[in-house]
Amino acid sequence: MRIVKLTLFYMAIIVLAMALSLAGVRMSVALGFFALIVVAMIYRHIHILYRTNNMQLVDKFVRARQKQPFFAHIYAIAYGSRTDQIAILAHVASKNKQPTIKYNYLFNKALLEENLGAAKEAAQHIDKEPIKSYTACYIAALEGRTSDMHSDKLTQPWMQPAIEAAYAHQLKDKGEFERFAGYSIDAARGVQKYALIHTFEQMKTDITKS
Repeated sequence: MRIVKLTLFYMAIIVLAMALSLAGVRMSVALGFFALIVVAMIYRHIHILYRTNNMQLVDKFVRARQKQPFFAHIYAIAYGSRTDQIAILAHVASKNKQPTIKYNYLFNKALLEENLGAAKEAAQHIDKEPIKSYTACYIAALEGRTSDMHSDKLTQPWMQPAIEAAYAHQLKDKGEFERFAGYSIDAARGVQKYALIHTFEQMKTDITKS
């Protein structure tokens, strides 16, 4: 469906460019105008993915792309059950050839399954920063090794408070969990912020039930 929509969109651009040319507008001017439209669309996508704080906009963006592997996972975090998330993570990991991405999916799958051994195994295959250090610090938090929970390589500002929130979650300390989860969410933008909001909400529910 998205391929059809894109095809129709670009065909419409070509037709309009030709119409403007027939109306006396120079072809170079017409094409330049539509090039600006394309750039604006690309910028909008980048803004939603990485910069916006408008979660309604991100939600609409994710729901429209829920069939794509990356967004299927994000959609499942927001709308699916734990079982749904595990199944999708297993699927997208099996399809991905890039080791860091593949094993990051498997790492998150193991966390949902509460399988620390599998999480450690997946983390050993992640060799790119800052994900490598993030998974190492996250495992340290789960094991209560507080001295190993920090790293200068956690370059994304949401990462360190997310580790602290994971540690508080292990301790069932709802107050500290909410505090650090809030710090992490505030520091994130775009799709990452959206994923954190829904992930922390599920973790908060786990604490409440325990």
